[in-house]
Amino acid sequence: MNSSGTARRNPFARPWMTEHGAAAAAGGGQGVKGIIAGGITGGIEICITFPTEYVKTQLQLDEKSGKGGTKQYDGIVDCVKKTVKQRGFFGLYRGLSVLLYGSIPKSAVRFGAFEEFKKRSVDSKGNLSPGGRLLCGLGAGVCEAIFAVTPMETVKVKFINDQRSANPRFKGFFHGVSLIIKEQGTGNPDF
Repeated sequence: MNSSGTARRNPFARPWMTEHGAAAAAGGGQGVKGIIAGGITGGIEICITFPTEYVKTQLQLDEKSGKGGTKQYDGIVDCVKKTVKQRGFFGLYRGLSVLLYGSIPKSAVRFGAFEEFKKRSVDSKGNLSPGGRLLCGLGAGVCEAIFAVTPMETVKVKFINDQRSANPRFKGFFHGVSLIIKEQGTGNPDF
């Protein structure tokens, strides 16, 4: 209530939190919109966070090459400075396309799996218990990890590693993926 005695409406009220839980699925016909919105949001997130991912991967690969050889970087700041000096600011975004191409399938797998598990778990009235919601979310996360995250992380590291070489072999996302599959297959534990 405010000072005049009238009830004040909460501008941050989230009724779906009490009705459906935090990860409420979109209503009828809204699933595709949710998948697209998730993909766009994931793409924006990747564009913002990718430079840190790039530097992290460069330093991880540098550690491996440093055994018995000389390391290229002395740390995070050194890696950023050298990358910007050699390739410009956008050098920190080399390999970004791999994650952008992976964000939409990742969202599609997660949202699609959740909806499928939910469809199989609702009661006769169409309600999903909190425990059921938890299991549907867990199943969706496992599907996302197996079918989207693991393959895309593997491809991302291979792309970033390729970009480190003096003569990168991959001429683009689809060319690189086809070369990786041709040379290593999909059953290779390194893929």
